[in-house]
Amino acid sequence: MGTPAPSSGTIDVKPSTLHQVAGGFAGEQTPFDKAAKNLIKELKEYPDAGGYGTAPQAFAASYLKAGNRYLEVWARSVVSIGGAAVGFATTANNYSKAEAANDASGKTKPQIQAPPVVIDTAPDYGSVPDLKWGDDDGGDDFIRSLLECIPDVVWHLIRPLLEHAFRWGKVAEVYPYPQQHYLNSLSQSWADMTKALSWAEGNLTGQMYSITQQSNSEWHDAMRQFCSSLWGTTAWGKTTASYEWKHDSAANQKPSHPVMSVLFDTAMKISDLLREFAEAAVYVNGEVWDIYLDAVKKAVGDIDLSDGVDLKDLKEGAKGVGRFLKGLAKGAAEVSVEITLNIDTAALNRVVEEYNRRVNALWPRLDALMEALDEAHRAAPTYAAEEARAEAFGARSLNDYKKEHHFTVPGQDPDNMFYPLDLANQEGLYGSHPIDKHVGLTDDQLRMRLRDQASAPAASTFKDLASAQKFTTAAIEDINNADRIDKWIESVEKKIQNNPNYDPNKSEIQPPIYKEFAGQSTGRSVSRDDYDTDGMSAKADDKSWVQVRLIYKEGLHPPFIVLTAMPHKGP
Repeated sequence: MGTPAPSSGTIDVKPSTLHQVAGGFAGEQTPFDKAAKNLIKELKEYPDAGGYGTAPQAFAASYLKAGNRYLEVWARSVVSIGGAAVGFATTANNYSKAEAANDASGKTKPQIQAPPVVIDTAPDYGSVPDLKWGDDDGGDDFIRSLLECIPDVVWHLIRPLLEHAFRWGKVAEVYPYPQQHYLNSLSQSWADMTKALSWAEGNLTGQMYSITQQSNSEWHDAMRQFCSSLWGTTAWGKTTASYEWKHDSAANQKPSHPVMSVLFDTAMKISDLLREFAEAAVYVNGEVWDIYLDAVKKAVGDIDLSDGVDLKDLKEGAKGVGRFLKGLAKGAAEVSVEITLNIDTAALNRVVEEYNRRVNALWPRLDALMEALDEAHRAAPTYAAEEARAEAFGARSLNDYKKEHHFTVPGQDPDNMFYPLDLANQEGLYGSHPIDKHVGLTDDQLRMRLRDQASAPAASTFKDLASAQKFTTAAIEDINNADRIDKWIESVEKKIQNNPNYDPNKSEIQPPIYKEFAGQSTGRSVSRDDYDTDGMSAKADDKSWVQVRLIYKEGLHPPFIVLTAMPHKGP
């Protein structure tokens, strides 16, 4: 979709504003989920559309594989939207509670709203209906249609011929034929999925613009990054399967929403391939029809009806079916002396060969969709990841993206802490990124980071924002670590006093802060060594340590940021 025009007004984000956005996201999740359910419902209305034969069956197998993966990607996107909805509501409530707690008079009451009810686990939409032919081969319909073209008086004479001859030559390999009308209907159902995608993407992006001061470059960049992360981008993403997976920014003219783009493009390509299959069906049905109709017309023309045909004649004609069967090998079907159905077997075979050629050219194009679908399936963010990102964006928006610390962690009193750090409120501040890079990632997403970022020694993730905040706070508040931080800050301040040209904002505490949580899992991690050995099959392990990297930032209170925090193997 196009990027909305810059806002000329001033954005004033309040907790009530975030609750509205939370409701907006939840409201978009419902129709987005329903679109996939409607697709399955519509596809089930057109069973047995694919016909018989090795080429249609190969198409059906590839269609089933691509269609089912498509629905799995869609289901994960449903969950991503739900996580964001709850994240905005949660951060609004946290802010309200903190504001009330900071009011010494006690007059301020927190304005709390329950987060919206959302889908938080990937829906199981079931399988895309198979295209293969069912029990009814449709032969009666084909024969009946041909018999409509001949006089009623010889109908009973011709029918026995057609009941056997309509599978003449290579036609037997592809009959029943595909249902072109069914295939066209299936094609339209897939194309209609793009409407739901465009609607959801546009409305969700619009919700984000409503809480973004576009004149603030950091704020605008963060909004663009959030919108792209909702559709599978990462800080380390690269171009994979012809899609760009790196976070979007305000500098990009065109938004990068790869999961959405994969779903959109795949729906259109499946639609196009089904339509091409339908065109092949029209071809084989039409050509075979013409060949059989020509044979029927010639057979009828050979019958001498000048002296009339009575019931005895019809019975005698029916007895001739046996002679017809014996004549199959000779390329003609004879019912009686008067009736012979001559079928152009060579022409039929040419039609079938051309039909198979057309269909065999289609299913590899379905298989080609799998690379992008598999990447989208791996990349779609989890509920926990988008909940955390929404909390971070919401928290920074409530504070107008000011370059300062703000503490709204529920259940914690900053006055009783050495260094109160709120990960959500400091995310993105001077490049801090513990939430974006280390919260709610799947094992596959950890491997993807090592695949795409060659310099990373490992990739790790906390389960959710709550655990990230818990373990990071515990590490910083550890008495020994707090003492180290005190001494580090003192040394930086002395350097500032002694050297006017010294830049303190590049000072990082070395070594990083570590803390072990014996008997607990701080999160999951994949090592570079394991990835280099096993690639995307590399094992992910639980870790019991946390590493926290701190960088000094003059003017902040406390005077540093958590550049990153992560589960770790330990020092």
